[in-house]
Amino acid sequence: MKRRNFLRAGAAGSLTAGAAAFGILKYPRRARAGWGSWPDDKVDALIPAERQAQNVLELFLYGGVNAFDTFYTVPSWGQGNQTFLNVFLAQTQSRFQSCGFTGELTEPFADDANGVTVHLGPWVSPLRARPDIVERMRVIVQRHDSLPHEGANPFALTGSRLGSPRLAGVGASIQRHFLERPGGLRSTPYAYILYPGVDFPTDNVKAASSVGLHPGSARPLSVVVDSNSELSNLLARAGVGDKRAQFDAAVDHYLRDYEARFRPAGKGAATRSSERSNYAFAHFARRSAQELQGILASDLFQVIGGSECGNAEPVDMPAMQARLAAALLTRQSDQPRYVQWIDGALKPHPSGGHDTHQAHVQYASMNVAHTLEELAAIINEPGEGDPNKIDLDKTMIVINTEFGRTPFLQGMDGLNHWPQGMVNVLIGGPITAAERGIYGTITEDQGFAESWVSPAENRMMVMMALGIYPFSSQTFAVGDVGGGVKDELEAATRIKEIYLGIKA
Repeated sequence: MKRRNFLRAGAAGSLTAGAAAFGILKYPRRARAGWGSWPDDKVDALIPAERQAQNVLELFLYGGVNAFDTFYTVPSWGQGNQTFLNVFLAQTQSRFQSCGFTGELTEPFADDANGVTVHLGPWVSPLRARPDIVERMRVIVQRHDSLPHEGANPFALTGSRLGSPRLAGVGASIQRHFLERPGGLRSTPYAYILYPGVDFPTDNVKAASSVGLHPGSARPLSVVVDSNSELSNLLARAGVGDKRAQFDAAVDHYLRDYEARFRPAGKGAATRSSERSNYAFAHFARRSAQELQGILASDLFQVIGGSECGNAEPVDMPAMQARLAAALLTRQSDQPRYVQWIDGALKPHPSGGHDTHQAHVQYASMNVAHTLEELAAIINEPGEGDPNKIDLDKTMIVINTEFGRTPFLQGMDGLNHWPQGMVNVLIGGPITAAERGIYGTITEDQGFAESWVSPAENRMMVMMALGIYPFSSQTFAVGDVGGGVKDELEAATRIKEIYLGIKA
């Protein structure tokens, strides 16, 4: 074959090597609507389209954040051997003032189901300073039984326990759903995972990028936020240099030849092969590396310095991740539907991230407050209308963590892991002033959650907020939902009306 004809054939066949070749995009169940679409007999539990979030920003606070001085503070608790806020009260008051926070140490938020008035704690001050954010905040009590980071992180990130074959980050479900909708095929991602470009023990945090039983095309794009990003080097495709067109044309040719082997006698549809489909999609995406390189522009990875509570750091990783998250979520084209910001803190605790086994008040006052300050800074205030900031009418924010911290001391001034009573937070999107408040309860006597959601139910809430059906062999089952539900409709209705609080 002459070189000219070879290149012409390669260009003409690139879409075939892309869209038409992907067996992964052809499914017998709800094939016309795509994976994750709602069955007709379950749509009563679907959040109305006008109430759904257009995209989601999930802030995952790696290391475990204490509920009792952030989103579930009860100032009267903490007598006897219980710490909550009161054992640390003098130190907390001192840090609150020295860090420059103003107003009261805590602020009433809402009553829980037991009639206890829950306050927002001192380290939530950057969000408390924004009544528009608090007005659209729903605090969700959560509980599980995995104490080590290695088990708790995958559980919190995926809703499945470590070792489960269906263990997949919620980004995989989101990427797959929007990719496989009619007209949804594109080479740029629908889901991104932003990892901090600093040394920290991962403790299986990379489960956020896992795909479980989903096809390879469902994998979110993992981005390490670092000025020397390896991804930037890969996107430049320096290995093929100015021979990029010839290289892509060659791969197109050999891929078509390989495809032909899956059609007996060259007729009919190709035999299904997940590995072949995954390779075809990878090649399709690689051809558009230059487009992705434009989305992840080098200026978005430039180092930012920062400070909090008198502590200055040359690299403000939360600020860098917030900048990139906002840039992605506010794009005019190729806008993602999900960005997950894995936060390792401004000044990571020696144990890693927010894992405050010692000096809890010193690190929480600096790190939790600073990350929430950076989060608030990328959210439009009422009437601001900055196109480079997040709009809460369009974006739902999720604040998540692998577990909380104990309601009793560890050593002299630290707190241990506490999955028995923790919280997650939803802000904006389908959460309006009508849904503002608390689902679940934590008791004073031992700090245990009395009513709560599981990590699996948490992941289902994120999917449903984006209009994705959460029940399939690759995701979740009726048995993953509490309350004695009997079928998928009851389960989805419980998530929508009870957990999310959406009645209409």
